[in-house]
Amino acid sequence: MPDRFTLSNRPENLKLLQKFLRGWGQQRGLSRGRRQGLQKAATEIFHYIVTRVYPLGVPGSIAITLEEKGARLRLVFEDDGPPYDAATLDTLSPNSLSPPAGPDLSSLKKWTESIIYYRTADRRNRLVAFLTL
Repeated sequence: MPDRFTLSNRPENLKLLQKFLRGWGQQRGLSRGRRQGLQKAATEIFHYIVTRVYPLGVPGSIAITLEEKGARLRLVFEDDGPPYDAATLDTLSPNSLSPPAGPDLSSLKKWTESIIYYRTADRRNRLVAFLTL
């Protein structure tokens, strides 16, 4: 059964997210390295959403869902901000030649197997990352 955590798009909420992830990983007996990889990936995504997706000062909501899928973990971030910009998303492509500009998601490749972004019919962003447990 997936676990869900929702918070506002304020930078100081990163500490709450990290605490949630630490507890989640400990409850499931993940090694310290796996917990750190999960936290680093989630931190990168959260930072990207807060600093690059939402206009400065515009309130928003971010929901994080964690679901074990066999030996993989599905990490889903869903937010109500404007659509992600195509240039940054291109850096996620394995064939990308363009260097990232500012905070981006390219370092997620270190901790994830695959990353998928799409815009839902109800105008929400959904970024799905799969990690090996």
